[in-house]
This record gives sequence, structure tokens and C-alpha cells, in this order.
Amino acid sequence: MSAFLEIAQLNKIYHSQRDPLYALKDVSLDIEQGEFVSVVGASGCGKSTLLKCVAGLEPISSGRLALQGDPIVCPPSNMGVVFQRDLLLDWRTILDNVLISAEFHDLSRKDYEERARAVLNLFGLGAFADRFPWELSGGMRQRASICRALLVDPQLLLMDEPFGALDPFTRDELNEELQRTWMDTGKTVLFITHSISEAVYLSDRVVVMSRNPGGVAAVIP
Repeated sequence: MSAFLEIAQLNKIYHSQRDPLYALKDVSLDIEQGEFVSVVGASGCGKSTLLKCVAGLEPISSGRLALQGDPIVCPPSNMGVVFQRDLLLDWRTILDNVLISAEFHDLSRKDYEERARAVLNLFGLGAFADRFPWELSGGMRQRASICRALLVDPQLLLMDEPFGALDPFTRDELNEELQRTWMDTGKTVLFITHSISEAVYLSDRVVVMSRNPGGVAAVIP
């Protein structure tokens, strides 16, 4: 039986007038349903490229990439993504920003507004649903971006250094909230980070990547 998320001999090559550039070479990793897996490594080792491939935002050059047995060729419907920047739309309220996820999946706003408010309450943002992003702190904005990713209850949550730009106090607080959410929901999480301590605190397994080209150097339980 195949893994929930299967990455097998994945290569990502960028072609130019000079020699081909391997961003990722022979990357293999199986992630089981409900696991929290963090990926660490030096800048430029291909961590974010790997996440974008898993998200269906970057085509792979060769290898196999599958979610629940289905090849990933475009963004899967049962996936949520949180990036380092919150990417909130400043002209929409926090509630409306969270509901973008429903709009993206062609789901009724009316059907998801109650859930959006419930998720905002879960992350301490219920009182700020009608505020605009520019009225919130960086940590609160990132909480809202996590709420947006969780709105449609995705089975797979991809996070690309979501707390990297935050101060240490806010980062620790959000790590605790993320861990609580993961333990309550049992979602599968692929988490990209530069912080070894963050990876150790949050994860079932830590994947250490090498660079030039990007590959899996070690997988540590």
C-alpha cells in the first residue's frame, strides 16, 4: 500500500543556455497520513522548491509525486498552503480573506462563513473578523493565513517557513498553537523551516537536505 504522500526519485531541473541546474536530485520520501514532517537545510538547498512541487505549483522534471496514489500535476483539492508572507488582501476584511479559500474551490460563501468564524475563534481572531489586514500585527496576520488554509478542512497542510519573519515570542506562541491544532485534527503536515529547534519541537520526523543539488541527506525520527 502506497504512502499518503509519495515522493520517489524526484528531480527538478532548470534549463538555461549553460549547463542544466539541478534544484532537486533523486529526492525520495514517504509521508504517512497524520504525520508532521519538517524539512531543514541551508538556504538554497531546495526546501521551498520541494514544497512547491508537492503543492502542484512547480512541475517536476522526472520521478513520481503522488497524494493518496494520485499523481500531483496541479494543486490538489484536499491541500492547504501557508507561505512565509501572509499574502492577505489589504482591501478585504480578515473574514473575507479567510473565505478566499472557499471561493477558490467554488464553494458557497454562505455555507462556509460559520466555519470561517469558528476557525478564527480557534486562533484568537474572532474579535478581528471585520478588521482589515493593515490593522493587525504580523503574528495576527499569519494566524489569519493559517485560518485561510484550514477553512476547507484539507487533509494535507503545506507550510513554507510560515513563522520565519516573526519575533521569537510570537513564533513560539504560534508553534504551540500549530502543534495543538495538528494534535486535535490529525492532519498531515509538511513544514519547511530554517530553525532546527522548531523542527525538533513540532515534528514526528525531521528531513535534513543537502544542497548543490538539493537532496535528502538524512531523515531523523
